[in-house]
Amino acid sequence: MKSTKDDDRIRTLAGKDEEQLLNAFFVFYKTARILDENNDTFKKQRDNFVRCMKNVAKSDPQVTIKLVTGRYFVNELMVAFDENGLSGAASVVSEWKKIGLGGVKFNTEAAAESIGLFFSYLSSLRPDDHNVESISQELSDRDLSVVQLLSLKALVVDTPVVTEEMRREFRNTARKTFFRAMSTVQEIVQNTRSDKEINVAKTKRVVHSLIDQILRDEQSVVELTSIRDYDDYTYAHSINVTIYSLTLGVRLGLDRGRLSQLGFAALFHDVGKVKLPSDLINKPDAYDENDWIQMQRHPMLGAKTILRNMKLQVHTARAARAAFEHHIHSDLTGYPLLQYAKRQPNLFAKIVAVVDTFDALTSGRVYLKKNLGPDKVIKKMRHQMTDKFDPFLLKIFNDIVGIYPAGTLVMLTSDELALILTNNSKEPSRPYIKIVGDRNGLFEEPIWIDLSLPEHADRKIIRRVEPEHYGLNVRDFVLSD
Repeated sequence: MKSTKDDDRIRTLAGKDEEQLLNAFFVFYKTARILDENNDTFKKQRDNFVRCMKNVAKSDPQVTIKLVTGRYFVNELMVAFDENGLSGAASVVSEWKKIGLGGVKFNTEAAAESIGLFFSYLSSLRPDDHNVESISQELSDRDLSVVQLLSLKALVVDTPVVTEEMRREFRNTARKTFFRAMSTVQEIVQNTRSDKEINVAKTKRVVHSLIDQILRDEQSVVELTSIRDYDDYTYAHSINVTIYSLTLGVRLGLDRGRLSQLGFAALFHDVGKVKLPSDLINKPDAYDENDWIQMQRHPMLGAKTILRNMKLQVHTARAARAAFEHHIHSDLTGYPLLQYAKRQPNLFAKIVAVVDTFDALTSGRVYLKKNLGPDKVIKKMRHQMTDKFDPFLLKIFNDIVGIYPAGTLVMLTSDELALILTNNSKEPSRPYIKIVGDRNGLFEEPIWIDLSLPEHADRKIIRRVEPEHYGLNVRDFVLSD
């Protein structure tokens, strides 16, 4: 039976102590692969791990490190952790999966020497020759029972991955990150308009904060892209394209360095529009031929602006190329027209092209006849614009958006109105939702439910709802709990 203390821990995200412990664990693991117990560096990493463990444990006799359905936990606290970072956790976890290992439980009173012997033994194993049971027996034979191995299958069944309280905390953190990024984009646009220097370091920090948030819980960030009522669409569009691009990059398995470059490029993909007349950008009518000629200058203007206003480095070079190429299609149509050295846009430009089109078509831009629902846009992109985009990237993006993208209002068979919060990759038609009203009106307190649970089998999504038809504003639902 779980204690109240255990329940409180499950509903809380990990802090710095847990993050440091997890990083120390994998750093020491990698160190133990190449150095023996008598090496000074080995001892240094061992002692650092033990120190981090005691900081987390405080008075607890045990500390658990585990991986459940792709998420890292220290005890029952979920940790935001980049497994592709310097600690090289991804390769370690890959070996764990082969032997059925899901985690490790440490006795916090164990001697540092015993902890060191355990790491040396575990890191030396060949995954093809062992399983959890055989390793556990070997640890017992070596008198290393101060450490307990956790079965991967048991963890998947028994460990709660994301509770309702954790989801809410994810969303609150995501909002803070989103609006900090929005403020930075406003500063970038204002500096660009006046030809002032752009703070590249600050921009990189914003991108990294978005990466951290997406790695922790991508849907809590993606949901915010459904907010459309901003005074200047340029700001929101830049952030939306960055969020979608980074999410796609994560799905592709890009390492953190490449994600940083991708996010930076996405953030600046439309910076050339700042150099166009504001009455063109904000024109309330459909564009005529001359308007389109002017608009098609923005990729070239963007590349020039980036190269002129920023110090040349990998991030700015990739951003300039993405700005220049993101309207050049896979069939080499689009703009700018390439007269010489015709070649395919690079990966970053192809990613930005997909998400830029999606956000523009769903946003109700002033130069479009009308905005389309996300489901209709994806269908249009997949079946009517097949030569414009990389089909593999479009397929992955389709998986990210899902049948009902986060932030979509839907009607249920129960005559209830609900907001989609998190997609369900296993059952796309059964997402996590927030019921905000019914036929009698909006609720004072929304109801949060997971449609994939058996007790909600009678609730099904009928259709997407146009918020304006009901005098509703998605922003009010997205930003309220």
